Parts: sequence; structure tokens; C-alpha cells
Amino acid sequence: MHEKVTLKERCQHWQDGLTVDQNSRMVTGVALAGPQSKNGYRYSEQVLTESVPLYDHKPVFLDHAPHATKPMERSTRDLVGHIINPRFENGRVRGDILVLETESGQTFLQLVKSGAPGVGMSHVVLARRSADSAQVVAIEEVISVDVVVNPATTTTFQESCDNDTTRFTRLQERLDRLNSERDQLRSELSDARCQLVALQRECLVNELLEGSSLPSTAVTNLFREQLRLAATEQECRNLIHDREQLLTANHRALAPVMSDSRFHESRGITDDEFIRRLKHR
Repeated sequence: MHEKVTLKERCQHWQDGLTVDQNSRMVTGVALAGPQSKNGYRYSEQVLTESVPLYDHKPVFLDHAPHATKPMERSTRDLVGHIINPRFENGRVRGDILVLETESGQTFLQLVKSGAPGVGMSHVVLARRSADSAQVVAIEEVISVDVVVNPATTTTFQESCDNDTTRFTRLQERLDRLNSERDQLRSELSDARCQLVALQRECLVNELLEGSSLPSTAVTNLFREQLRLAATEQECRNLIHDREQLLTANHRALAPVMSDSRFHESRGITDDEFIRRLKHR
């Protein structure tokens, strides 16, 4: 999958071969993009050729947008003009700039005429890069072309990746994943704690029963469940003690009850059945 990013790319030697017609306010032959950047990004001739129509009538501004993450939010006061007649010539995308009669337009014309050092053309594009980020495989949209001062220079053109929006999106996605993983771990931890509590209570119940005088036939499923649900260990002990007292009070009936084969065969005997048999002996 190709990574989509917003790129700011400055073209060195943008003035080479250009001409200025002061009367028509036209700057002709401005270099806008080239085949490779100092950062190592490569642009094939096909990519540059296919991008040519995207430059047509794109606005030209003084300086980049004040907010890096909002390249389309521009002030009309900074508008220099727009690009016409974009074309691919000698390995570069070139275009002509029709300059407006604005303060920014006048400033641009003076900069071009003076040949002031450190002035450059930097286009802002939405592009797709290869998986290894070494090559731009497509320019999908040209947002603007900006006149900037003291940009970094390269052999052909210099771009600085405006990845703030992309980084924010990736960080948000990572945060969402981490939050989801956290919630999952919390759920698993809660389940593990419940299982541990249940296991500890089962061990306690078994230990207390083994230490009691209750015969196994007196420990019904319901009674064992009551022990598991008891709030405290002392409550467990009290329940066992009460049952021991019940058996002691009915000691005469205890022997025949315990010897009743039906009693031993009834593994799922209930407390009600246990009490009923005691009472009817």
C-alpha cells in the first residue's frame, strides 16, 4: 500500500530560463518540479508528466500557509497569481505565472527582477510514496505553489514533508489500538481475578469440610454452594457448625440415614431431601 502524504518541495534554479513581461505581468518558464530530491525521493518522468494538468490555474502565494497542517487555508492578501500553460520540459515541470496587481504580486515581480538570493519556488502537493518512501509514485493533487525565502537548497529541488496530519492520524490509530488492548487486558485480568477468588474459595471450602466432622453424605450440592457464596471464612465455619449440630441433634436417625443405599446412590441429594430423611427416621 502506498503512503499518502502532503509534501512541500522547493525547486532550485527555478529562475533558469524564465522571462518577465512587465506589461502583461507574466513570468514565463518557471521551474516547478524536478526528478529527484536531496532527501532521496525519486520522481519518474511518467509521474511528472502525468502531474502536469494538476498545475493548471493553481494559485501562487507568498510564503507557506501559517498552519502546516492546514495548507489550504490561505489569505487572499498573500495571493500572487496563478499558473497557466503547465508543461513538461527537459525533465522538469514548468509553468507560467500570471501575476495579479496586488501587493503580493508586486513583491513577487520585484523579487524576480532583482534575482534576490535565497528566494525559491516551493509547491505543496498531495502525493503517494512507495512502501520504502524512496519514490513518489503519484502526485494526486497540487494544492498551491508558494514563493518562499531561504528554503534549503538541493541539486534539483528540496522538499520537506509536511507529515503533521499523517503523524497525528497514525498516533491516533495507535492510541485507539492501545486503548483497545488495555480494555481487553483489563477484562482478562478481571476474569483471572474472579477465577482466582473462586479457586481460593473452593480450596477453603474443601479444607474446612475435611477438618469438620461432617460425613460426605451430609455435604449436599446446595450446601457446598452455600459455602462457596459465604461472605467470610467465619460464615463458612458457622454453616458447617450448624450442620454438625443438626446431625448431632438427630444422631439416632443418623445411622440408618447414612446406611440407606438410596442415600449413597443419590449423589445429587438436596438439602430439603436430607432434612426430610432425618425427620422421618
